[in-house]
Amino acid sequence: MENILLLSIFGVLALYYYSSMSVYKSMYRKIKEEKEMIDDSNNTRIKEIKRLENSFNDALETIKESDNTLTKAREEVQRVKLQNNELKHRNDLLQQRVDELYSSVGMI
Repeated sequence: MENILLLSIFGVLALYYYSSMSVYKSMYRKIKEEKEMIDDSNNTRIKEIKRLENSFNDALETIKESDNTLTKAREEVQRVKLQNNELKHRNDLLQQRVDELYSSVGMI
């Protein structure tokens, strides 16, 4: 009687052990699958971040090049404006000289 009772207790414990072991194995598989999904998602996000960083750096390079081009164009426009003002001033002086010459020819 005691042997049957001990065998039934060990049987119940063995069933409990194997059933809980299968539950833990299935939980381990599910957790492993979820971890792989999260790792894949993380890798995808890292690639996306790198792609966005590269496009951001390209945009910065383009902005810097545009700024340099605009600076050179502004300097050229300022130089041309100064040259234009100088030419206008010389034209005014020459026009005054022509007027003086015409008036002196008119007096003669």
